Amino acid sequence: MDDLPDASAAPHPDSILRLASAVHRFSIPYINPEDQLSFEESFKSCSSNHKSTFSVMQQADRRRVEIKKNMADGKISHAALSNAVVEYVPLINQILLSCKFQPEVARLDKRLLFSWHSGIEQIKHKKKHYFDSEALMFELVLSIATYALSESNVGCDSCIDGDFPQASRHFSKTAGAFKYLGDDLLPNWMANSKQHADMEKESLAETRVGVCVAFTTLFAAMAQQMAIATILVKPGTPNYALVGKLCSGIGDDLESFVSTLRSKSPMHMSRMDPSFLTLVTFSINVQRALSLYFLARSLWTACEYGVAISALSEATVAMRTRSSPTGRGLPEIEPNGPLQSL
Repeated sequence: MDDLPDASAAPHPDSILRLASAVHRFSIPYINPEDQLSFEESFKSCSSNHKSTFSVMQQADRRRVEIKKNMADGKISHAALSNAVVEYVPLINQILLSCKFQPEVARLDKRLLFSWHSGIEQIKHKKKHYFDSEALMFELVLSIATYALSESNVGCDSCIDGDFPQASRHFSKTAGAFKYLGDDLLPNWMANSKQHADMEKESLAETRVGVCVAFTTLFAAMAQQMAIATILVKPGTPNYALVGKLCSGIGDDLESFVSTLRSKSPMHMSRMDPSFLTLVTFSINVQRALSLYFLARSLWTACEYGVAISALSEATVAMRTRSSPTGRGLPEIEPNGPLQSL
């Protein structure tokens, strides 16, 4: 008996790590390339006598041009874009404060019209749909959303490279940015907006409170996925019970993401890529199955073999392809579908 291998120390299949760390890469919001606005020209009369304000306008223009140039590159450097937005956001905040506390600054020589395309909504036509707004707050919100989704793309790159701790940090930054939008910035903006109902139908997903609250939960779950992947690649036997609970928590967070979107922003949910929603459904069931798998390994380590076999059997059932759209199990993996790469 002493010569038998220790089953509790058996390595994980590579597929376990791949499934546990499967995430979706979002596009970023884009500024309309035909957008030629200039803060310096628009605020020229009222800022020319205020040296510091005029300097802020010039800096904001330079940073915005840098952001647009980065977005126009064939291969976007998301790290560089994130850094550029980090430098741009305080300048927009400063212009907003100037307009709030110095009303005379708000007089424009030239119309300001901000034009953006969503990174969350699906592109149904070759020609991109841009949403226009004269609100400085709209520019601020889309800039922060660009930072958030740029960080998520850097996180996806780190995940591909196997640097799961770094990926987790980037996804946590994304979750933090969306939390700020959903809990603070957007509710305050919408509370003072007379066009709330019209904006709810027409505006971009990144400007909706419900979407930002949901995406806070989504990216927190993705950060947790990277934490699990970090545990699995470390040498030695992990705490299976803990990993199982973490997987279960991720499944709960992903379900919360879907229910929040469905209840608070159904219109914008309908504009998202269906393949992304299929991946979320797939991931929910995978995390439930992985929770049972790690529970089984924990029970086996504790010498509770019968219960461990039962839990593993349940995990096997949960990983089967569902027989109907509403049935238990995983969505069908179709050729060239969103799940094929897994």
